Amino acid sequence: MAQRESMDSPSFTEAASPFDDHKADVILRSSDNVDFPCYKFLLSLASTFFEEMFSLPQPLTEGDDLTKDGLYIVPTEERASVLETLLRLCYPSSLRHPPIIELDDIKNVFEVARKYVMEEGEKIKTRCIIRLAIQLPVAAWEH
Repeated sequence: MAQRESMDSPSFTEAASPFDDHKADVILRSSDNVDFPCYKFLLSLASTFFEEMFSLPQPLTEGDDLTKDGLYIVPTEERASVLETLLRLCYPSSLRHPPIIELDDIKNVFEVARKYVMEEGEKIKTRCIIRLAIQLPVAAWEH
C-alpha cells in the first residue's frame, strides 16, 4: 500500500539536471530514495511499459496515494545511478550521443531497459559497447 510522504518518512534526494525541471509531471523514485522528476511524454515515447502505465486511469491525489508536490511518485527497484543512466537514454539527444556508462553498470542499465520495454535500448547498448571497446578494449572484452 502506498503512503503519503510525511515528516517521519525517510529523507529523499532530488536528482540533478536535467531531472530538476519544475514542469515535470511524474516522479520516478530510485530504491535508494533519489527522486527523478520526469515527463510522462518522454518516458512514453521511449518505453511501451510507461506508455501503457500512463494510459491507465490515475487515482485521485487525495487519500493514500504516494505524491510529492502534487505529482505521482512511481517507486522503482533500481539504484539511482542505474535509473539516472536509463532516464538519460529517454532524452532525444541521447539517441545520437549515449551517456557514458561505467563498464560495471552496462549490464544493469540494459537489463532495466529490457524490463521497461525500451525498444531503442539494444541499439544504444551496441553503441555504448563499441565506444567502450575503443576506449577500454581489454575491459570490454572481459565483460
